[in-house]
Amino acid sequence: MSKHLLEVNVAAWAKEAREDPVVYQQRQTIDVVLNTIAITVPLSTKMFLKGGLLMGLVYSSPRQSIDIDFTTILESQNDSDAKIREKLNQGFPRVAAMLGYPNLVVQIHSVKRQPPKIPTQKAQFPALKLKVASAKRNSRQELALKRGKPSDVIIEIDISFNEPSLQQIQILKLTDEHELLAYSLVDLIAEKYRAILQQIPRKRRRPQDIYDLSRLIIYEAIDADTRALILVALKEKSQARGIDPKQDSLDDPEIKHRCKAGWESLNLEIAEVPEFEACFANCVAFYRNLPWDSHV
Repeated sequence: MSKHLLEVNVAAWAKEAREDPVVYQQRQTIDVVLNTIAITVPLSTKMFLKGGLLMGLVYSSPRQSIDIDFTTILESQNDSDAKIREKLNQGFPRVAAMLGYPNLVVQIHSVKRQPPKIPTQKAQFPALKLKVASAKRNSRQELALKRGKPSDVIIEIDISFNEPSLQQIQILKLTDEHELLAYSLVDLIAEKYRAILQQIPRKRRRPQDIYDLSRLIIYEAIDADTRALILVALKEKSQARGIDPKQDSLDDPEIKHRCKAGWESLNLEIAEVPEFEACFANCVAFYRNLPWDSHV
């Protein structure tokens, strides 16, 4: 498993939204969350950033998500939710001050086990959904926060447990040399194809993954060795979830239907939504051209 180091200036990314107070506070809150995880043991060495936020910070995607997606190699335990909540809440005040946000109060508002109503220790591939609230110090926001009421600014964090081994790790260097682990390009692409294949059994729709994949395929340099690693990662991630990917798997019309559903809703996140058919065809062609013959 190889590692790649990349500097990411989250504070500068946050400042890009200064003209919108709500978005600016959201991004400051994200800055606090990422740096807190980066300095908190064992989270700092066991959790990996992925998803839309990674796309925005590292791959300059215009689809700027304010939700944070992590995967972890930690095994879920009955007290995982309580431990993660405690560690993050302990770290938030110190990190906010360190980052130059002394007037920003950040705390976990809620933690829920996913899927709902299933005990974490019994779920085959459990996850946690955290809601992180923030408020300006000595404001009505903070008073509401102390009373347990939702803040105007809420950031959602999804943490998926039991991640299969990663092909590569990307290390994001944050403020003061703090290092946050993240998916590499290999695992990011493999994970998105896995999510697309899993739409049918999970009864979900994933238009955003087609958009993200199409951008990555077009703008990132992906050589033959990288394609081989993507296929290995795809098979490992899929098989861990009971899926057997084949070269023609994306020919299933139901997969295309689910990817297309909600495509136009992407205009809530990006100014110009590209044409679906071209993006989907691009993703299918790349998928089919992975080195399937050498991985029989």
